[in-house]
Amino acid sequence: MKQRPYAALGVLLLAALVACASLYFLREPAPLWFGILLAAVSIFSFLASLVSVNIYAKRTRAALNDVFRENESAASSILNSVNIPSLLFNADGQIIWCNDAFSAEFSGHDIKKLLPGFDPEDPAQSFTFEHSGRCFQLMSVPVRRSHERAQPLTFQYWIDRTEALHYSRLYEEQMPTVALVYVDNYEELSSDLQFAKSVVLAEVERRVNALASSLGGAYRRYDNAKFFIIFEAKMLTELEKERFSLLDAVREIDTGTGQPVTLSIAVGVESRITGSDGSARQAMELALGRGGDQAVVKRGSAYSFYGGKRQLAAKQSRVKARLFSKALRQLLENSDQAFFMGHKYPDMDCLGAALGLMRCALLAGCKPYFVLDEGNNMVENVLDGMRENQLYRDCVKTPEQAEALMRPNSVVIAVDTQRLSSLAAPALYERAGKTVLIDHHRRPVDSISNPTLHYLDAAASSVCEIVAEILQYFDDNIRPTAFECGAMLAGITLDTKHFAFNTGARTFEAAAYLRKNGADNSTVKLMFQDDMRTYRSRAQVVEGALLMERGIAISACPSDMENAPLIAAQAADELISIKGIRASFVLARSEDVIMISGRSLGDINVQIVLEALGGGGHLTVAGAQLHAVTMDEAVKQLTASIFDYLKEAKVQ
Repeated sequence: MKQRPYAALGVLLLAALVACASLYFLREPAPLWFGILLAAVSIFSFLASLVSVNIYAKRTRAALNDVFRENESAASSILNSVNIPSLLFNADGQIIWCNDAFSAEFSGHDIKKLLPGFDPEDPAQSFTFEHSGRCFQLMSVPVRRSHERAQPLTFQYWIDRTEALHYSRLYEEQMPTVALVYVDNYEELSSDLQFAKSVVLAEVERRVNALASSLGGAYRRYDNAKFFIIFEAKMLTELEKERFSLLDAVREIDTGTGQPVTLSIAVGVESRITGSDGSARQAMELALGRGGDQAVVKRGSAYSFYGGKRQLAAKQSRVKARLFSKALRQLLENSDQAFFMGHKYPDMDCLGAALGLMRCALLAGCKPYFVLDEGNNMVENVLDGMRENQLYRDCVKTPEQAEALMRPNSVVIAVDTQRLSSLAAPALYERAGKTVLIDHHRRPVDSISNPTLHYLDAAASSVCEIVAEILQYFDDNIRPTAFECGAMLAGITLDTKHFAFNTGARTFEAAAYLRKNGADNSTVKLMFQDDMRTYRSRAQVVEGALLMERGIAISACPSDMENAPLIAAQAADELISIKGIRASFVLARSEDVIMISGRSLGDINVQIVLEALGGGGHLTVAGAQLHAVTMDEAVKQLTASIFDYLKEAKVQ
């Protein structure tokens, strides 16, 4: 074993030196016999070197095999003395060698029996495995063997990570977690003279204190109706298991106004307390944007929602509408163009709100345009009216035309949606230097961030209701036309299902304002007229509905049906008017997207059902879009979400 492979090269070196010396001293051309002799010496030297290297390789292989074959060898003794389970196995999973540390863990001869699902032919380089109450990290290293026919072997050693994982879990459990608790309807309660402010806030604080004590944490009240709680992360599991029972507990407090106390709770979970605080603030912004009365937990980029199953109470204060109107007017006066857009396949609420805001733009001296990607039967009557109106004849533009017209000083105003992917022209919105967002849906996780101005009111019945209030504060001399008021009233009528759902005092006040300015019920009725083909298609979808348990109906539009998304929405409305049906879901295909329209009478929250599929909306009206799935797969996902909701909400 002392022989080195480099020694074999000495023979070749000697032969080369002899050849060089001969060529140096022989100035005449060498005779033939000398060349033959020199070639023979070179060949002999090469063969001798090859034999020497081969002998060395055989001795090396024999020595390495002895390491694993003979327990008396030094290498084997070292491996056996190391307290790291180690083994050598073949492609069949047979253990051909192991040390004492591994024998203490497993006495068998087949690695597949110890590791279910393990592939010995192609083992993972590293993976974790729990055994006998301990956690190991298994490291696999292929053994290279020079013989081509030799069976492949793998050397594996186990690193015990139990203690490291214990301290890691301990750190995660004791990590400080921040929770924010707001009384989200404090302003509404304070506006009532019967509100027992000091008594109610003291009772809320008592319950927050009890919650903090049960969590082993601490709390501080830093505003009239805002609390800050810090506790260990391990207690969050208990909070989620109870589904934040504080939300229900505070509703029992007597406010003296007839209105219950509602809370918004936000929890941030990060590796540092500053990060937890930032995540909690983001979660609170989302909770308030979704209407409050719920808890939101933010872990990294993931959100979990609890509560929010009740219909939101309409807010009576109009301070927000007044301030937004003034800010919007200033923005429009400093812009030369305004591009209004809604979601794809716009409805009357979307188009009516845009018409009302276009009146504001005209008053501010800003040229308005409405961006339409594709029309549909629902808004065709209003679009025809715009084409006949001299004021709006040239205002409807395609996304391509709008992008060509856009200037650096233009503003883009999006209505009736908060998702960039749902906009009629997402690229146009992203190009704009100034943006405005107005919507009445509950805020989704992927909502548009950082608009120049935004007005999000999940308690409003429709965007047209919000715009009707904006018009009243925009300017004392503003006078919307009868056509504009009729379109806005049609939008409110559509989203409230003829004032049957999600209506409050402000809804009727907005409708009264529109009626006062010329909105006509007969005109609204004409805006909702359908042709015979659409009516028959809707009847076909309603007839094909399947009734699930607890009065939930599901139907789907045929793949060849025209205007399927529009018909799906109308069919969903029709289904909940049938006795015994409490909620309806209708699916329709549009290119490679399955669109789902959900409706309910109020006791089943369709927004939560469809939010699990990436959608959103309101308790009684919601929608979702599923990409790159078949209709059967979409139905399976929908039914799974419905059953999850029924199990969690315990709907009777």
